[in-house]
Amino acid sequence: MIFFGKKGDRHNAAGRSFFKELIRRANAARDAGNYRDAAALYREGARLRPQNAGVRVQCANMLKDSGEHAAAEEQYRAALELRPDDADTAHQMGHLYKSWGRLDLARASYGRAAALLPDWRAPQEELERLTTAGWMSGDLGAGAARKVESELATAALAVGVAPDIERLAPELAPTPLEELFHAHGQELAVRALGRMERSYWGIVNTLRGVEAIRGFCVSAAPVTEIQLLLNDQLIYRARPKSGVALKYERENPDLRKYPFNFWLDFSGFARGRHRFEVRAITAHGPGQNHATWVVIADPLAESDFPSSDKLVNVDAADSRSIDEQIDGRPTMIRSARRQLLESPPRSILVQRTDQLGDMVVSVPAIRILRAMFPEARLIGLLSPANAELGATLGLFDDIIVTDFPDDRVQRRRIMPIEAQVALREKLEPLAIDLAIDLSENSPSRLLLALSGAPFRFGFRHPLVPNLPLDVDGNSRDPMNGHEAVPHSNKLIGMVEWLRAMMRSEPNIVRRDDLDHSSLAAFGLSKDDRFALVHDGARLAFSRWPHYPELAERILIETDLKVVLLTDDSTMRESLPTTLVDNPRFHLVDGRLQFNEFDALASFCSVFVGNDSGPKHLASLRGAPVVSLHMARNNWNEWGQENSGYILSRKLPCAGCQISHDPEECGRDFVCIRNIKPEEVMEAVRRLL
Repeated sequence: MIFFGKKGDRHNAAGRSFFKELIRRANAARDAGNYRDAAALYREGARLRPQNAGVRVQCANMLKDSGEHAAAEEQYRAALELRPDDADTAHQMGHLYKSWGRLDLARASYGRAAALLPDWRAPQEELERLTTAGWMSGDLGAGAARKVESELATAALAVGVAPDIERLAPELAPTPLEELFHAHGQELAVRALGRMERSYWGIVNTLRGVEAIRGFCVSAAPVTEIQLLLNDQLIYRARPKSGVALKYERENPDLRKYPFNFWLDFSGFARGRHRFEVRAITAHGPGQNHATWVVIADPLAESDFPSSDKLVNVDAADSRSIDEQIDGRPTMIRSARRQLLESPPRSILVQRTDQLGDMVVSVPAIRILRAMFPEARLIGLLSPANAELGATLGLFDDIIVTDFPDDRVQRRRIMPIEAQVALREKLEPLAIDLAIDLSENSPSRLLLALSGAPFRFGFRHPLVPNLPLDVDGNSRDPMNGHEAVPHSNKLIGMVEWLRAMMRSEPNIVRRDDLDHSSLAAFGLSKDDRFALVHDGARLAFSRWPHYPELAERILIETDLKVVLLTDDSTMRESLPTTLVDNPRFHLVDGRLQFNEFDALASFCSVFVGNDSGPKHLASLRGAPVVSLHMARNNWNEWGQENSGYILSRKLPCAGCQISHDPEECGRDFVCIRNIKPEEVMEAVRRLL
C-alpha cells in the first residue's frame, strides 16, 4: 500500500499517469500512420502541458502530415517561443512551409536552423535543394551560387558570361568532341519510300511507278543481302553497298553502316494498301527489319511534270533493266530562266467558304489578286453568309455559292459526299488553272481538290501535305503567342507570297569599278573571249569529275581561251601535257583575291561550274552560266537565275538532301557523275 503525504500529490501522480498514457496513445497513432488521431491526442497533451515544447512539435508534425498547415504553423510558433534556439524546430518549420508551397518562409526557417547549428548538414541540404529547384528570394538568393543544369547556360558560363542568354545563342557553340560520341544501336532505317499522299487509308507513303527505296542497315554482322517484301512475298533482293564505319561510335567498333538504294517499278502491282517490309540478311542469319503500310497508286506521266527530276517513266517493253534505262537517259539541259507557272492563269478560283467577317478581312487580298491577274476570270467560291457581300465588291466575274456549315454536333465544318460531287461537277466546266483558299485554319483547304485545278495554293495545313504552293506566316504576341496583326495583313502577305513565287525578273548587278587590267595575270587581254571553268564545291561529293576533259573540248571546238579554277593542288600533275602546254589554257590552283575572281566571273564569255557560290556570282554579274546539279536539291531551287542552262539528271531518288553522310547515297552519286562531257559541251555551244 502506498501512502501520500498530501492530497495534491495524489492528484499530480494521477495527472502524470494520464499524460503519459495520452502521449503513449498519440505515439501509437503516429506510428500507425493515423496522423489526424495522433494530432488530436498531442493537442490534448499540449493543453495539459502548455510549456512542453516537444509535445507541441509532435502535434505540429502530425497536423502538417494531415495537411492542416495553418494549425501546424500555430503549434510550431508556440514551440519556438518556448525554445527559440532549437534548430530542429526551425528545421521542421521549414518542412511545413515547403510542403505548404510558401518557399520564402521555408528558406527563412531553414536558414534559421543552419545559423543556430552551423555544423548540421540537413538544413544546408534543404537550402541547396530550394536553390537547385529555382527558388531565390531577396538577399538570401541574390548571392547564392546556383546549380546550373542547363547545357545552354553551362555553355554561356564556360566563356565567362551570365546564364541570361536572351542576347546569346549558346546552341551555336561547338560541342566538345567527346560529347559527339554515343552508342549506336543496330537498326534498319528507310530514308526514301514513295511520298506521303492522302488516300482512302489516310495520309500514307504512296508508291507510283518507278520509286527509290533507299536507306541503310547498321549491323555488327556483315549484311549480305537486303530483301523487299510486299504482303510477305519477296519482290526484290540485292546486296547493299559495302559497310562503312559509323561516325562517332563510342562503344562497338564492329558496327558498320550498309547503305542501299534500289529502283523498282510498281506499275505492275495491284492498286491499294499493302504491307511493305525491308529485311536485312547478315552473315549470321536474319538481321534488322522495317515494316510499314504503303499504298500503290497509278503511275504519273513524266510529261505532266516536266520540271521534276524525281518522276521517271520506264518502258516495260525495253529489255534493259530499270537501272540501265535510267542511267542511259540523256541529261536534262534546261533554261535558267524559269517561272512557277508556265503561263498566266486564265481562270482563278478564290475560296472563302466561312463567315461574313472572314470575307471582310479578305477584301484587300482579293483586290491585289484582281490587279495581279487582270485578264483572268476570277471566280468566288463563297458561303451563303458572305456571297451577297462578294457580289457588291465588283471583283468577281462569277460567284458560286456553296454550303459548308460548321456543325455544332461534330464541332467542325462538314460537307456530305453527295454535296461534294455536286460542287465538283459545277466547277469542272470552268477549267480552273489556279485555286486559292484564303482561310487560314479551316479544313476548307480540302475543298481545293474539288476544283480540279493543277495548281492549288493556301496556308499550310496537315490534312493537305502536298500543295504545289503553301505559306505559313505568323506574327506573335510576346506574351500569349497569338497573332498580333490584323488578319487582313496576313492575307495580303499570302497573296504577295504568290506574287514573289511567280517572280521571273532577271537579277543582274554589274560593277562599274572593275576593268580588264586584272585579267592580265591570267594571260588574258581585254579583247580575249574566254571560258571560266570552276571545279570547286562546298561538298566534295557534289563535284563533277570531268572538268579537265571539258576544258580540252572547249579548246578544240571553240576559239575561247580557258581558265580552270581548282582548289586541288595536285591537279596540275594529273592533267595531260596537251592541255597544260596549250597557250590558250590557264590553270589557277590557289586562292584568288575576291576582286580577281570577280573580274574573271564578270568578263568571261561563259562560266561552267557546279552548284556553288561562284556560279551564282557569275550569274549576278550577267555572265552566261552552265551549272551542273546533283540531285540532292532541286535544280529549279538552286539553279542560277538570269541566263544560261542548268544540267541535271532525272532519277527516282532525286531530292535525297544528303549532305553530311555521303555514304548513304548507295549509288556513288550517279546524279552528277553520269553527266557526260559532251552534254555539258552542248550547253556551252548553245550560249556562244
